[in-house]
Amino acid sequence: MSTTKWATEADFAEHRATITSLYRQKPLVDVMEHMRREHEFQATARMYKARLKRWHVTKYVRYGKDNAQRQTGKTPHAHVDDTARSITSRQPALPTVAPGLGAPVHQQKVLDCLKILEKYVDVNSARGRWQTSPTFMVSLQNSDWLAQMTTVTILLRGGQVQAGFRLLSGCFDTYKANLKAESPLLTSETFMAAFQLMSISPRLGWSFLKYTCQLSGIVLEMSHPLTQLLSKYLTFDNEAFANCSDLFLGCFLNLMKQHVSGWDDSHRDALLLTTGRMFLLSLTTFSQYRELTLMSKNDETLPLLGHQHVLQYDNGELPPAATRPETLSLYPLHPARIKVMKQEPGGVEYLSFEML
Repeated sequence: MSTTKWATEADFAEHRATITSLYRQKPLVDVMEHMRREHEFQATARMYKARLKRWHVTKYVRYGKDNAQRQTGKTPHAHVDDTARSITSRQPALPTVAPGLGAPVHQQKVLDCLKILEKYVDVNSARGRWQTSPTFMVSLQNSDWLAQMTTVTILLRGGQVQAGFRLLSGCFDTYKANLKAESPLLTSETFMAAFQLMSISPRLGWSFLKYTCQLSGIVLEMSHPLTQLLSKYLTFDNEAFANCSDLFLGCFLNLMKQHVSGWDDSHRDALLLTTGRMFLLSLTTFSQYRELTLMSKNDETLPLLGHQHVLQYDNGELPPAATRPETLSLYPLHPARIKVMKQEPGGVEYLSFEML
């Protein structure tokens, strides 16, 4: 007589990222079926609910969820994906309310952002400013500026205010240079940096966005698409801004494929990996940061940075953009190791990673 082998605490920890990502897209019963079928993962609804509550994971859908699902027969996440595809393919017909984006007024703000983003990508690619090259690929595989911003959040969360703001000051100097060069990653990097700062304090995140918007208006101009996009970000509330992380990333990837000559799956995978790894680094505690910097000074081998890295930490919740199943599947194929860098000038050490 066979007995059911129920999932243990270790099993839940191993599959936490997958369960979290699926739960944001599907009803719990579908998540349970997927995990049983694909991973031979046996657990009751009560077991799932207990872990999801402990992980502080909730559905991002807040308004119109039941009605929208009854009318379309789709999961909330699938409906949002349809909206993204509609914008990037220049289709005018859009649903009245997109589940997960909140009230209609929030949906319109999101659609406005996507239109501005498309203009930004289209203009720069048409002028030949954005072209694929070995240098371009390197910029996709790692972002030194975003690594520094990620460490800013680690330091501030750990109460190291002076060191955190000293590092932040240097980041703004670099940001000015990136604005002048109109780096193709400015939109995604700015969004991610703001998202991380909001995890510490929403007020801090919005202040950062306001400053970058003003800086963009000075370095570029107020009518520039990037300045317009940052201005539109400032009209969101905390929840709407967080809910859009995956949508904006998906649309940016689609737009780059459509408009930038030579863009292929290798570029897409590089950006997905960088996005995921930066969010994983952001979960590092200050005590772990100190341990890593000490290991670096002693020439010790630093740990790998993969999807298992997130399971070490419970102090925070990753957005959907960082827990895409396709991103998690890329980690074993492209291993990377944490490394410690030093900002010059300033001398503040920050965490980054290197491809192996």
